[in-house]
This record gives sequence, C-alpha cells and structure tokens, in this order.
Amino acid sequence: MKTNNCLILALFWVGTAFFSGCKTPDEVNPSESSTDGTSVHDEASDYVWNSTDVIPVTLNGTSITVGGSGATASGSKVTITSAGTYSFSGSLSDGQIIVNTTDKAVVRLILNGVSITSANSAPIYIKDSGKTVIALADNSTNTLTDGTAYVYDVVADEEPNAAVFSKSDLTIFGNGALTVNGRFGDAIASKDGLIIKSGTITVSAADDGIRGKDYLIIDGGQLNVTAKADGLKSSNDEDATLDYVTINDGTIAVAAGDDGIHAESNLVVNNGTITISKSYEGLEGKTITLNQGTIRLVSSDDGVNVSDGSGGGMGTATGSSNLLTINGGYLLVNASGDGLDANGSIVMTGGTVLVNGPSGNGNGSLDYDGTFKISGGLLIAVGSSGMAQAPGTTSTQNSVLMTFTSSQAANSLVNIQSADGKSILTFKAAKQYQSLAFSSAGLVQGSTYKVFTGGSATGTNTDGLFTDGTYTAGTQYTSFTVSSVVTKVNTR
Repeated sequence: MKTNNCLILALFWVGTAFFSGCKTPDEVNPSESSTDGTSVHDEASDYVWNSTDVIPVTLNGTSITVGGSGATASGSKVTITSAGTYSFSGSLSDGQIIVNTTDKAVVRLILNGVSITSANSAPIYIKDSGKTVIALADNSTNTLTDGTAYVYDVVADEEPNAAVFSKSDLTIFGNGALTVNGRFGDAIASKDGLIIKSGTITVSAADDGIRGKDYLIIDGGQLNVTAKADGLKSSNDEDATLDYVTINDGTIAVAAGDDGIHAESNLVVNNGTITISKSYEGLEGKTITLNQGTIRLVSSDDGVNVSDGSGGGMGTATGSSNLLTINGGYLLVNASGDGLDANGSIVMTGGTVLVNGPSGNGNGSLDYDGTFKISGGLLIAVGSSGMAQAPGTTSTQNSVLMTFTSSQAANSLVNIQSADGKSILTFKAAKQYQSLAFSSAGLVQGSTYKVFTGGSATGTNTDGLFTDGTYTAGTQYTSFTVSSVVTKVNTR
C-alpha cells in the first residue's frame, strides 16, 4: 500500500497514542477481547482505508449531494446501501443519515464538521450493517440533535429511540468532537456492542446517556454525559454472558438521574478518570472490579452497589456470586445511602478507598451480606453508627471499627497515631459522622494507638486525606490496642 493512497484518521489502542501514516492490518493487534475473554467487534482493519475510496457527502441544509456510488439522497435524507467509507460535511435543518446495508464489510461514517437536526427521528440511524464505525475527523466539531417526539420506523420495537441509534455493532473514535442532544430517549445507543475508543464526546439525554446492549467498552477519549436515567449502561436480557461495561481509559464525567454507570452483569474499571457528580447509585453491577483508575462519585442512595437485582435489589448473602473487588486505584464515595453496598461479598487487595457515608442510621458506610476480606490498600469509611461494619475476620490486614459517643462535625479532623506520635491517619470528613472503619498496613498487631479529634493539619489534602504534613493535636478521644484482625472501639 502506497502512503499517498492511505488515509488513517486515527488508530487508538490502550497504552498507545494516535499516529498517522500507513499500516496494514496485520501490523497491529487484529482484535481485542473483553475482560472475560469474550471476543468483541473491534479489529485493526476498522481504522484503515484508502483515501481514493472515500465518498464525499455534502449536507446543504435541506438537500444532500453524494459524490459517488453506494449512497442515495432523497431530499434531506441520505441512505447508505453499500459498505465503504463516507465523509460528511455541512448541515441539515431536518434530515437524517441512514445506514441500511446487508454487506458484512465495515461502513465508516467520517463526520467532518456536521450539524444535523432531525425533528422526529434519529439524526444517525444505523438500521442494518455488518459493523459501523463513526470517525470524528481531526479538529472537527459535530452536533447531532433529535426532536422530542419520534415517528418510529419499527413501530413494534419502538425504534429508533436514540439520537445515534444502531442495530449493529458500533465504534466511535477520532480526534474530533461530537455533541449529541438526545431530547427524546437515549443519546447514543447500540443494540449490539458499543466501543468508544477516543474523541471528545458530550451527550445529554432524556433517558440513558450512552448505552450498549451487548457491551459498552470505553478505551479512551473525553466523555461528558448528562442523563435523566443512567449515564453509561449495558443491558441484555437474552444473554447473561454479555451486558457488561469495561472502562480501560479515558476521562469521564457523568451527571445522572439514576445510576452513574450501570452493568447488568460485570462492571470493570481498568484505568481512567471518572467523576460522577450526581447519581441515584454511582456504580452498579452484579460484579464490580476496580483495578486502577481514579473514581470520585456522589450518590443520593448507594455509592457502589453490587446486586443481581433479585428481591427488590436485595441479593443473597454468603455464597452469592455478587462480588465487589478492589485491586487498586482510587475511589472516593459521597453517599446518602450505603457507601459500599454488596449484596454478596467484598474483596480488597490494594488501592485507596475513602467513603463519606450516610448520616442516617438506616444505612451504613460499609454494608455487605457475605464477607469482606481485605489484604492490602487503605480504607477509610465514616458515617452513621446504626449499621456500621468493618472488614471481616478472614482478612489478612488489620482493621479498626470505632463508634464515637456523639456525632463528629463535618470538616473536623480525626487523627490516629502510634505511641511514638507517628500519624497513620489524618482525615477530614466531608459530612457529619459517628463511626469510623479504618484499615491500613500501619495498624500493627499488639501496638497501641491514640485517637484525636479536632486540631489542625498541614501537608497535602486530597479529598480530606492529609499526607506529608504535621498534625497539631486537638482533643484525645481514646486509645486502643490492636488485639485482633478486627479491633472494635466503643461499639455496641
């Protein structure tokens, strides 16, 4: 393949950067797999095409000009009937791009500065294709907006129902920007798999923000999601091995009326920066695995909820397959309900977890039905005392669960230090609290520690956790000796 015949807008893989030039598909990884080994639709050849094969499509407000074969225009609608690569520019005041091909090859839609409004349907409607890739051209700004009421193409299935709606596997990537205003239902939805590899993507939705039925995989990019229902979601009622969400990288901001990120089966975060500023429940899935990455979330109910959805959200206890696993990364929870809620069990091997839990005694900062085994990492969970829990006795890292005789004020310090005055915890809670669950490698069997409240601290303050500074003592509240894997202080 000659360089002057090859156009690669972008090729993105986890751990690599965008690059230009010409590569044949066998020079890069041919596909990727989900965390459970299930093959997904991503292939290196999806991102490689000949520039001479690109068909230009110009949007002219109320009409469309197609500069080649494979697509036909009728008024302000263009229908792609053959696989290939199509580049779109211009605007439509009330129009639509429709993909309807039985070809097994890839359909690529290059958005190069488009603005499309559709009064009563999806601006992009992928009715049928083997696979569709939406490429955001370098430095381009693209906007898609639907209406508040739809005329369904498939009435029985009420489809389409999203501003970007695909009945086949869909991938979005590129160095451009895409804004999707989903005023009727979802903003972006695929009834098969959905992969977002890169791009600056901003969506607002009357229902879910970004949804993949079989799976949703985020490999990178910058996502800003505002949704009245779930922010990011995958759900498939027909195949229990699917309906998962995997986040490998990217910067993600979510404000949701329901769950921030929801997976019917497995939710895995391998890396990335995730901020959920508003949600009913922040993270929800049957199993949730946090390997790396930074997550900060606010929820009006549970912060992290592991549940299979049975029994009105209450799963079974010991022996349940519902599992929260924290292997690393950074998790900050501000929850009005339970902080970490496992209708099953919790395993923590590393990372940092800070929980500002509920003030009401009907919920707890930690709430698990099975077991909580901690072997590494830093855990700080403050909240009400009525249902307070600590990690369990099968743990290999020591923990302390402490109940204060009265509520501690928001933004007041609590400090734990060893007998020689070395602080192992200095923390400023975001909310009023009366219990503290704390686990750290600094809690040594047989050692005695003093607990102080109030005072002041210097050093680096990260979400209330002070490091590399000095604590000036307030009032000594109590002292305790680590006598077992779980030491309880003033608990009922």
